[in-house]
Amino acid sequence: MEKIMKEDFDKLNNDFFYVAKRKFNVDLYNDITSVYISDVLISLYFEGQRTNSNIAISLVGSFVGNTVIKEWGGQWAPNSFSVKGVGLNKIVVNPFSISHQRLTKGVNKTLFNQLQSVGIKANNEDINLKLDENRLREVFNKLFEDGWWPISKIYKKNYPNYVRYEMAYIVGVMAKYLKDKDYVKQKFSELLEDKDMIYYACVVFQNCLFPDFLDKIKEIIEGKDYSNSVKAQAINALLGLSNDDKLKILDFIYGLIFKIHNPVLKLYAGNLIGTINSEDNIRWINEKLLDNNTDELTKLALLVSVQILRKKEFNKTLLSLFFDNNISNSFKDEIIKTLHLLPISDEIYQIRDHYDKFDMKNKIGFINIVLFSDFKNKKELLKDLLNHENDSFVKGYILSAIDNISS
Repeated sequence: MEKIMKEDFDKLNNDFFYVAKRKFNVDLYNDITSVYISDVLISLYFEGQRTNSNIAISLVGSFVGNTVIKEWGGQWAPNSFSVKGVGLNKIVVNPFSISHQRLTKGVNKTLFNQLQSVGIKANNEDINLKLDENRLREVFNKLFEDGWWPISKIYKKNYPNYVRYEMAYIVGVMAKYLKDKDYVKQKFSELLEDKDMIYYACVVFQNCLFPDFLDKIKEIIEGKDYSNSVKAQAINALLGLSNDDKLKILDFIYGLIFKIHNPVLKLYAGNLIGTINSEDNIRWINEKLLDNNTDELTKLALLVSVQILRKKEFNKTLLSLFFDNNISNSFKDEIIKTLHLLPISDEIYQIRDHYDKFDMKNKIGFINIVLFSDFKNKKELLKDLLNHENDSFVKGYILSAIDNISS
């Protein structure tokens, strides 16, 4: 049965390659760069006609599954649509669920970002997901020359908002690699000149923001004439800057997280800060998290920054906050979730000392921290927890974690 199913997956995987070649004359392979390219091709192919089609999900799911196998090891599980034994912790991945989310929800759940998460969870470290920039330039310029750059689709007011959003996102993804920068800038300027298009222009900029348009983005974020939904996209537009360009406007970015009072926009600002990779930024985040003058909502936004950066330098700060009696339980819940994502090892003992006082949710969170950590004695620690645990559900979860390590 396993052999037959594997052959089916291989056939569907090759069928996806055939569709890409026939429709776009683009060659795909089972590598991470092809996944990035496939996201663009999927959007262009369906152009607002995405459905829950089992055929589409099967094609993309098989492609994702075979790519997961090649990138991180593992094999198709018999009698299921999953890939088992992926990464150091031998997790199970359901590529059909990933493709279903991508096809039904669009760019809010991109294949590349989902696979990036799978990779990090499997290996508990930022694995090498380096894209082949030369290949992206070659493919996207070819699509552009063949008339596939979908900027005109953004203006189609008869299209649903989610379709125009997705087309704007893809415009930015491709624009980053296009050779004719003058033409691209001209088209971007035209978008900004149309008040109805500013929202979509900000979506475009999330993947390709030229410094020429930075002042306009700042104006949108700080202005009173724009809705919060537009401001949210404008904050995200700053994600399109290079790390060096973000460092040039660091004071402006830091100011956002304190000036903004809308909780959602504040989280967007925290997300932005988390994309700035520098020792000074890590130090600044730690200082503000420990500063008693920083309100809890701002600290929650900074936890988002920590979750994105995932640096061990945050471990000491988060543990200090976790054991602070003045910190609310809801904030401590978020700390547990964040620690789950960090490269933590011997610090686990400090949390273990407080395990018996945890509620069920935080016990599960701690077990996950142990499971995905670099801690060498995780199996022995889990067995110790099992011997002292009275809750049957938590016991079952611990046993499952032990089995996961043993398999």
